[in-house]
Parts: sequence; structure tokens; C-alpha cells
Amino acid sequence: MRKHFQLTLTIEDFKLLMKYYFTKGLSVFNKRKLFVELNDAHIVSEGLMPLNIARQGSKVLVRNIGKNQIYRVHMILQNSVPERSNSILMSDPLSIALLGYADGHRTEWEMPDGIQQFELVSVRRDMEEPAFEMAGNPDRYEGEEALFV
Repeated sequence: MRKHFQLTLTIEDFKLLMKYYFTKGLSVFNKRKLFVELNDAHIVSEGLMPLNIARQGSKVLVRNIGKNQIYRVHMILQNSVPERSNSILMSDPLSIALLGYADGHRTEWEMPDGIQQFELVSVRRDMEEPAFEMAGNPDRYEGEEALFV
């Protein structure tokens, strides 16, 4: 039996996922999965949202288990201008798949190339930005540049 993880969402994140649930382009697999996840979701206020939960503004190190690939992504709103090539919009299938999960969690989501399994290796928030800035910042933490560039 597979271990089930409960999504942790703010009401805004919940509404965003509900919007995508009612989108015509969502596959049957994703629609069923999202239905179950939203019915079981843990809704918290903005101030009580744990920092290790993937949401808008999060920087996530995610592993595609089947392809044995690791991605660094920064989940941003539609009206934001991508500042780096690793920024993905909240409307991106990967953002929808990761939203509400904490680091260490695994999930499945149907992508354009089939059903993929993902593991959230690390999740960071914009509030922690000084730890992830590149060279020239003497206050950055050692080793963090290996996770996010």
C-alpha cells in the first residue's frame, strides 16, 4: 500500500488548484488525483504555512524518479516576469503537481510525455533568499549554491 501525503494549502492555493480542476485540458488521471487531494487537503492561514511546502514563490529541487533527472525550479505567478530560466509559472503542469507538498514527499502527475513520479528533494521560500544568492554575497550559507543557481 502506498503512503498517502496530505496537501497543505492556503485558501488562495486551494482556489488556484480548484481553478485548474475545472480546466478542460486536465487529463482524467490528473483530475481524479486532484479531486482526492483537494478533498483531503489541510487548509492553513498564510502565517501558519510551513516554509517547506511548495507554493507560489517556492524554490524547489525536484527529482523525476523515472527519468532519474533533477530540476531546480522557482514557482512564480503568471503576472511575474521570469528572471531566470528555471522559473516556471504556477499554471505549468509541474507547478500544479508540486503545489502543497513538502520536501521529502513523492507524487505522480500526468505530463505531456506520460505519468511521471516526482520527489521533492528540497523546498525553500523567497523569504530565505539571502541564503541562495550567488557569488558576491559573503553571508550566504556554504553548500547552498549546489542546490539553487
